Amino acid sequence: MAARSGLSVLHLLAAPPRTPSNTAFWKDAQEALSSGKTVSAYLLHEGASALLDSRLPKLVAQGLRLFACPRAVDSFAPNHSIEIVLGGPGLLAELIERCPSSQSYNPS
Repeated sequence: MAARSGLSVLHLLAAPPRTPSNTAFWKDAQEALSSGKTVSAYLLHEGASALLDSRLPKLVAQGLRLFACPRAVDSFAPNHSIEIVLGGPGLLAELIERCPSSQSYNPS
């Protein structure tokens, strides 16, 4: 895989499927990856259901880095098969601190 350039972007997904915020997450993540940015996503609350979405493997193959709240994964996607780094508030705080740009996708 080619090295990525540009700013890092962190997407925080808490919105459930079939909401405008969730739809925006998929669009924005794809656009950021296509533009060569290093993109990370932290899934929390109902956003963890994205682990069961058929679109996710394509984004991961393009370089999306995945992180999630363990409790959210247990609640909304316990049978997922995507590799992900699990961590709570400490991990989330570190990701926010390290990324110069972040976008939040909350329930609408």
